[in-house]
Amino acid sequence: MAEREVVYVKANNAGSTAGILACVFAALGILMLSVVFVPLAALIAIFGLLGALLQMNISGIGLNLFAFVLIAVGIVTSPVLIGFMLMVGGMLHLTP
Repeated sequence: MAEREVVYVKANNAGSTAGILACVFAALGILMLSVVFVPLAALIAIFGLLGALLQMNISGIGLNLFAFVLIAVGIVTSPVLIGFMLMVGGMLHLTP
């Protein structure tokens, strides 16, 4: 009698959870208190994208890239974040 083989299939969802969380925080940043939620979403999306790229998870990469689009919208709609970026850009421009 032949023995049965047990095959374990590992689900590859690296970066998907971080991508969903980054999308939620970015959407909250668009709607309210962008100074807190947009940088937090950017940080989570960076780590999620790195994890998804290392494991070659296409859905994780897509979710994190969509989070970056939402983060860009959150930055554009926030006067405080635009002012901060202009201030940093001005300091970099004046540095010899």
